[in-house]
Amino acid sequence: MGAFYSFIIFFPSLHFLLSFSMKLVISMLIIIISFTPDKFKDFFKYLSIFYLVSFVFGGTAFALFYFTNFNSILSNGIFYTNNFSFKVLFYSVALAYVLIVLSISYVKNKINKENLYKVIIIEFDKREKEINALIDTGNSLSDPISQFPVIVVEYNAIEALLPEGVKEIFKNDNFNKLEKITAILQRSDWMNRFRIIPFTSIGMENGILIGFKPDNVKMKNNGEIVNLNKIIVAISTNTLSPNGDYKALLNPDILV
Repeated sequence: MGAFYSFIIFFPSLHFLLSFSMKLVISMLIIIISFTPDKFKDFFKYLSIFYLVSFVFGGTAFALFYFTNFNSILSNGIFYTNNFSFKVLFYSVALAYVLIVLSISYVKNKINKENLYKVIIIEFDKREKEINALIDTGNSLSDPISQFPVIVVEYNAIEALLPEGVKEIFKNDNFNKLEKITAILQRSDWMNRFRIIPFTSIGMENGILIGFKPDNVKMKNNGEIVNLNKIIVAISTNTLSPNGDYKALLNPDILV
């Protein structure tokens, strides 16, 4: 349809179809005929991509024409030239293709990265804490007793929720001393809520994390609040993100 539309330049009586409004209508018809979108959202997306690709290819061609000193005239939205070169056309298409591929790759990486970040709300003892979290495919931790998936959270991000007795474990560097941990937890009123979770990582074998069963964990997902059932929250004394983008690591199993 677009190819037929270009022939209008040879029919002066039809030049009214070259107006801005008619160009917009024709482009919409091209999208409707080619893709038949069911929703307005899809229609707008296809139309935006159509214009993006057109502008990239057209802009690249214009740039090459400009830098190669082509004799040309622009009239009523139509580009006229008397010295057209298929070589320039080839380079225009090739360069535009590279630009589009790079742009799509960047956008995909940006979207995928954003999809990996979630906001979780941990509730414990009538208090709650909102924390930025990253879905970590390398986090396969689970509670050895209940087999519940584990969310690893930085101590500083969750300190306000913890009982004073449990804070002693982290304040006095007892988090790697099993006997000390057991003794402190036995004195806590929340002992039945806490877990000791073994783990192995690079540079640390037979490590342990202190975990607890929260009252509730909620996750913000695409504008909705999702309740995460059967979750254990483990406390880490390490900084999980060098730039502070997130304070927790989500086990991907919680999304299943």
